[in-house]
Amino acid sequence: MRYLGRTSGLLLVGALAVGAAACGTTDPASQERLPPIRTTIATTTTTTTTIPPGDVVYVVQRGDTLGKIAERFGVTVIALVERNGLASADAIEAGQRLEVPEAKLVIDDAAATATSAP
Repeated sequence: MRYLGRTSGLLLVGALAVGAAACGTTDPASQERLPPIRTTIATTTTTTTTIPPGDVVYVVQRGDTLGKIAERFGVTVIALVERNGLASADAIEAGQRLEVPEAKLVIDDAAATATSAP
C-alpha cells in the first residue's frame, strides 16, 4: 500500500510539472507584472452648432413672444416652433437661444420715426 501511495504521488507531481510548462508559467516573461491599465482618459469636448447661411441665433429678451420675434425677423411662428423643437408657441423664456430660419430683420418705419421725432 505504501508503495502505491508514493507512486501515485510522483505521478501527480509529474503531471503538475507538465501542465505548468504547457501553460507557460515557468517562462520568466510570464512572471513579470504588467503596469495597471488606465481606465479613464481626460478629454475635452467642444460643442459647435452649424447654422445655415441666412439663419440667425436670437436670444429671447424679457417680454418677448414668438409672435413678436417672428414679426421682427419676417418669419412665421410655426417656422420658429419647428426649427427649435418647441412644445408650443408659449414655451420660451428670457435668455433662451432660438434659431431663426432665413431671418430678415424687418424695421417698422412708422415706429422708427415715432421714436426719433422730437
